[in-house]
Amino acid sequence: MEKIIEDIYEHMPYYSTIGMDVKEIANGKARIELFMRKELSQNGMIHGGVLASMIDASCACAAFSATNFVGFVTTIDLQVSFLKPVSKGMVIASAECLRAGKNVLFCESKIRNEEGELVCVGTSQLLRI
Repeated sequence: MEKIIEDIYEHMPYYSTIGMDVKEIANGKARIELFMRKELSQNGMIHGGVLASMIDASCACAAFSATNFVGFVTTIDLQVSFLKPVSKGMVIASAECLRAGKNVLFCESKIRNEEGELVCVGTSQLLRI
């Protein structure tokens, strides 16, 4: 798993740029953590684009693992719902590939704060490349 995570960071430096930490990626599932910092905020709350990026990234990692790490996947649709603001601490995105079709993979992700409260949910459809 370490080599796969290293490759992800090499091909997608954006993950490191905003501080996403890929913790798990296997069997159609993925978990990404991110620590809230001032640079990621808007009016003291984590910017919605950061949470959307976490939904996108965790779904992509889950989908990539569902393909047995063959080729690439790219997002073709992303829907995000923001449920609760986050002003401090860690946020954790947990994603699962719900269906891996021949060309399109369907995933969902949930982001929780340190207290385990649901702060954001999203779905993604990804294309196999």
